[in-house]
Amino acid sequence: MRVVSFKIEEDLLAMLEEYARKRNITKSEIIRRALKQYMAKQEDKPFITRRMKIYT
Repeated sequence: MRVVSFKIEEDLLAMLEEYARKRNITKSEIIRRALKQYMAKQEDKPFITRRMKIYT
């Protein structure tokens, strides 16, 4: 995996850290899941390039 850096507000970081600690999951995994969920819900998905084969 590649490393991505971004800025985050202190209060949001504190919430993320507590959420991760309580669920015994990494902050990175929470962010990955949140991004996937956010992008999947977008109505205009021009940036999603994953293709699926359909067998008939």
